[in-house]
Amino acid sequence: MSSFSLELPTDFEDYEWTLESKGWFSEARIVVTERRYQINFYDLARFTQTVEGEFERGQIFFEPNLVIVPSVTRAHMERAAEELVQSGQILSLVAE
Repeated sequence: MSSFSLELPTDFEDYEWTLESKGWFSEARIVVTERRYQINFYDLARFTQTVEGEFERGQIFFEPNLVIVPSVTRAHMERAAEELVQSGQILSLVAE
């Protein structure tokens, strides 16, 4: 399983610079042999804030296809996608 693509919105370059400070992005998709996986990327700080916020409200936290990266940048998302595909972990994700 080596052929894949990371799909980003067509206007991604217009707001890419904001993602690292936001710490999350959920409009990326990994496409592998015609299967599409929507990925929810978070950095550790934002993920921690999100989970703590849910717990403070007495909620649980659940998000499918969650991937934590060092920072939410194109390069980190591409490396994560490649790692998921090369390691076979992509098969653990929920396809669209």
